[in-house]
Amino acid sequence: MKRALILSIAMLCMVHIGFAMEIQGVTVSPQVQVAGDSLQLNGAGLRTFSLLMVPIRIYVAAFYTPAALRTADAVMASSGPMQFDFTFLRAVGQSDVTKAWSSQFAQSVSYTYPGYARDRDAFIAMFGPLSSGGVEQVRFLGTNTVVFDQGARKGTIPGRDFQKAFLSLWFGSNPVAADLKAALLGR
Repeated sequence: MKRALILSIAMLCMVHIGFAMEIQGVTVSPQVQVAGDSLQLNGAGLRTFSLLMVPIRIYVAAFYTPAALRTADAVMASSGPMQFDFTFLRAVGQSDVTKAWSSQFAQSVSYTYPGYARDRDAFIAMFGPLSSGGVEQVRFLGTNTVVFDQGARKGTIPGRDFQKAFLSLWFGSNPVAADLKAALLGR
């Protein structure tokens, strides 16, 4: 517990000072350029999944914003732009990518709207199989959610409603992982 606290404080300091950080061998940049805007690393963390009490490291998530957002309410209210990077630590086949996104949406989305199922399914369909080190990226530009899979632009989901649904995966009442929520908020 003490070691985790020290590591969290060190990571937070690196984010605020503007240094790149490394998580599980993945270098997380302190800033990115998105549509002419410089976004700062808001927070980053490791997504794990426990199988028979053994943690399996899945991906490193990084969340970039124009200004620090330290609460879920601030994230949900932000008009962006924003960017999420998901760097996978293991190869993942197409069916597992689809199952993982479907499961995350089913378990964690706390914001829905008419047309949500259509938009969710279109979003999930944009991702293909991943090699170890493969990156999935989600950008919020205005009211559009733009999806990149391993550097290739795959499509756009229009509307602020889908952005709120996506954000609720990470920052809603039942996030994908509570420790990852805290890490993405820079805590």
